[in-house]
Amino acid sequence: MKTLAQFVFAVILMNTPITLLAGKYNAILNIGDSMPEFKQLPTTDNAHISSSDIKASVVVLISLANHCPWVRGMDKDLIKLVDSFKNQDVRFIGFSVNHMEDDRLPAMKEHAKKAGYNFTYMFDESQEIGRQLGATRTPEYFIFDKNRKLAYMGLLYNSPAKMNWDGSIKHINGQPTQFYVQQAINAILNKQTVNPEETRAHGCSVKYN
Repeated sequence: MKTLAQFVFAVILMNTPITLLAGKYNAILNIGDSMPEFKQLPTTDNAHISSSDIKASVVVLISLANHCPWVRGMDKDLIKLVDSFKNQDVRFIGFSVNHMEDDRLPAMKEHAKKAGYNFTYMFDESQEIGRQLGATRTPEYFIFDKNRKLAYMGLLYNSPAKMNWDGSIKHINGQPTQFYVQQAINAILNKQTVNPEETRAHGCSVKYN
């Protein structure tokens, strides 16, 4: 017969499989997990996108929120990053799941136009894409390889940038010296090991209902 301690541990194990198998900083996903599927989500360019539409070898999903000063702080760097891979087989897709008016689709369209977003920006009313990714921050990056397996998740670079009220931008640790997302994409394209695979995302909290 099982002892009481063994029984309690078995119950905990059965009820928390995701947590035990999740990443270092993510309660849902671990490196190597599959990219969540999504269907017909509306985008800021008046279209719809499904995960099955994406054919690129590398897919970068980015948790964003228009209102967030940490998102606004790294907007220009994200745009430059997308430009740097424009002739390569890489697809960048931002997503918002917050229900506050500043983060819904009409506001997303305004922000994307004003900021000059050069990537797909989609809205998920159901919030499922965020939940399945275990996204807790904006911004937060998730990179998947050609087999749609998670290769990296976390920060853009090692010094998050925040936009102040006066429009100035400040990196909390000085100018970035490690460009995690860029390095991870290059590693995948060159069939090299991604290192690091995880970093702790920093920014505003995702507002789940």
